[in-house]
Amino acid sequence: MKELTIIFFSTWKFAATFPVAIYVMGMSFTETLVYTNIGGIIGTLLSVYFSRFLIHVWKTYWPEKIKLSRKPRKIFTKRNRRFVKLKSNYGLIGIVLLSPVVLSIPVGSFLTVKYYGNRNRNIFYLIAGQVFWSVVYTLFYTQIEMIIT
Repeated sequence: MKELTIIFFSTWKFAATFPVAIYVMGMSFTETLVYTNIGGIIGTLLSVYFSRFLIHVWKTYWPEKIKLSRKPRKIFTKRNRRFVKLKSNYGLIGIVLLSPVVLSIPVGSFLTVKYYGNRNRNIFYLIAGQVFWSVVYTLFYTQIEMIIT
């Protein structure tokens, strides 16, 4: 049951799962890597395909010709500015690296699909970034556990 819990939570908020897996659930290094990566990969795949579906539905049911001819002034919020700055300064690699850590996996997947299209290599990049952070987090938290005990 603890394995399913870790898999479920790592599909959504990847970075917060590691302390729970190591300290609360008492998982080993290998168990933590395996279960958080399974959850992260499932979360990435589900988020990418759901994002593709959402973007398709949005373009289908709200095409440009239905919108008013006079475009309303675009409102820039702090959040929108951060996303635009992230995309323009760091590109796909920035989104991939920040997705599991700062953003959540679904938000990073949505931004990748929206700005960089429906390419399978983008899914590979998202999964590779998630696996990289999984190794980093697991090493970090297991080293802290060894120091504490």
